[in-house]
Amino acid sequence: MNTFISYPKWEQLPNIDLYLDQVLLYVNQVCSPYLSPNDKGLTASMVNNYVKHGYVPKPNKKKYQRQQIARLIAITTLKTVFSIQEIANTLNSLRDQKESALLYDDFVAFMNEETMTISPIIISSCQTVKLYHQTLNLISIQEEQDES
Repeated sequence: MNTFISYPKWEQLPNIDLYLDQVLLYVNQVCSPYLSPNDKGLTASMVNNYVKHGYVPKPNKKKYQRQQIARLIAITTLKTVFSIQEIANTLNSLRDQKESALLYDDFVAFMNEETMTISPIIISSCQTVKLYHQTLNLISIQEEQDES
């Protein structure tokens, strides 16, 4: 696993609306370094469930916009550690404080290890994800050493 991942900032997200299959490819590519080998990543049924339960806004004419893509990137990254309900509650509470673009860029800034003032909730959530994956990486290294 890469130790440094560069997530796209808000303005780097696709500026055109994407169909679901394009969204899946894009989000899974962005999040792939944080997906374990057993994790299939984001699937169409997951997206449909997220939309059904209101975690992600409904697509417009089957096309997903920048806000939905950003939310799916955050959810896909965080779901390796947190339940979808915990993620949704956190994102909804944060959304009351800032607009989506600013929240997403704070998430990206922390994940990209940029220094700036970021919400403590975002910092804590991202640290948890990073520590979880660091632990998995250390376990994998230990298992490889044990096999040698």
